[in-house]
Amino acid sequence: MHSNTLLRAAAVLIMTLPAGALGCGSGSTSGAGSSSTGGDPSAKPYVIVHGAWQGAWAWDSVAAGLRARGASVTVVELPAHGDDQTAISAATFDAYTAKVESAVDAAGGPVVLVGHSLGGMVISEVAEQRADQIDKLVYVAAFVPKDGDSLLALAQTDADSHLGPALVVDPTAGTAGVPLDQLDDVFCADCSTTALQSLHANYRVEPLAPLEATVHLTAGSFGKVAKYYVYTTQDHAVSYPFQQKMTAGVTIAATASLDTGHSPSLSDPDRVISTLLGF
Repeated sequence: MHSNTLLRAAAVLIMTLPAGALGCGSGSTSGAGSSSTGGDPSAKPYVIVHGAWQGAWAWDSVAAGLRARGASVTVVELPAHGDDQTAISAATFDAYTAKVESAVDAAGGPVVLVGHSLGGMVISEVAEQRADQIDKLVYVAAFVPKDGDSLLALAQTDADSHLGPALVVDPTAGTAGVPLDQLDDVFCADCSTTALQSLHANYRVEPLAPLEATVHLTAGSFGKVAKYYVYTTQDHAVSYPFQQKMTAGVTIAATASLDTGHSPSLSDPDRVISTLLGF
């Protein structure tokens, strides 16, 4: 059997083990930047889109783990995030989707398009424009919009989120921020000290305009792409009940549940890797 096939089978087996059996974050499943090319030409390339107040850096460990298992991975750095120096005024939702579309186009085949948090809005719109180039959409603690939704409109209905009360909006600067003393609780209450240091060191305020932008989605494009969801049951940013609410009326091919906060790519990257490989 091909080594990559063995690894995928092992990933599926790992996810069926009892919580804590691997000594890392617990999880269960139901249903089933930069780039690097792996050794299995039949494997679908991954394109990963990070969430708000983060950057491609937040997915470094997951990307490295997927590549070590033979996958081709591109982690997109959204404009005005991470090391990207795009001006806030130019960081529009259209600019976000254009950058992800370029990564999908460059991948050379149908991709597994992964979106975390805000990234769920972006990958949904990209799926509308590039449906035939996407093998599956994977939402990780992410917003799942319907036609006409904006992130802010959705987020305002999440009664259990700690993010809303913490949010500091500066309409003059066109930004939204989170006080540094609340970053840990909102985004990664289960993170290690090292991961929290990265969270703080890489923090930047979020462009406001993309949060207010609405998506345009149709059944004939976005609707035909297979969708998968990774729930984060201890999430303080996009609450678990709200994740369930967003997915209730959506056809989901398979789901997984991770017993983590909002940023499992930081707090439990190994579990995220095995989950992605298991879909």
